[in-house]
Amino acid sequence: MNNTIKFFSAAVLALSLSSCDLEKFTAVNFDYKTETVVQTNALPVSGTQVFGESVITSTLKDELEKNNTSIDLLDELKLKSIVISHESDSTANFDNIDNIEFWLAADGNPEVLIASKNPVADGQNSITLDVNNSENLVNYIKATTFTYRIKGTNSAPLPAMSLKANVVFAVKASAK
Repeated sequence: MNNTIKFFSAAVLALSLSSCDLEKFTAVNFDYKTETVVQTNALPVSGTQVFGESVITSTLKDELEKNNTSIDLLDELKLKSIVISHESDSTANFDNIDNIEFWLAADGNPEVLIASKNPVADGQNSITLDVNNSENLVNYIKATTFTYRIKGTNSAPLPAMSLKANVVFAVKASAK
């Protein structure tokens, strides 16, 4: 009788462990947020051009450590959202910008378009870009530094601007 109880107890335990979602215990998922200010020069002519860029020092390694994982265990990093707003002038808008693109570059990797907005609506002080979340950006963001570049097409001359970019990535990694 005692062996029967042990057998059934072991069977129930094995069954419950096998039906358990082990990924919940081994996966680490969190949002990695970056913020930067892109200073642009005045653009006296209209057309398609680079508005400005910003070099970022990655803090991803520290964020991974805080979440009980490491850069070596990073599985996937995809763009979740980008919002660009006028930093210094709350009355400024994007009226003279027809479309905008947000590019990412890092050493040893080709520059990649990660978000855009076409067309850009008039009267906006802040715009949420349409993201390209099909790219796994692990190799870009785990670099020591990476570059955000804003390109676009303007329909009229633009003054120098201070554009704040809030960028959020979805991180998937294995736990330590």
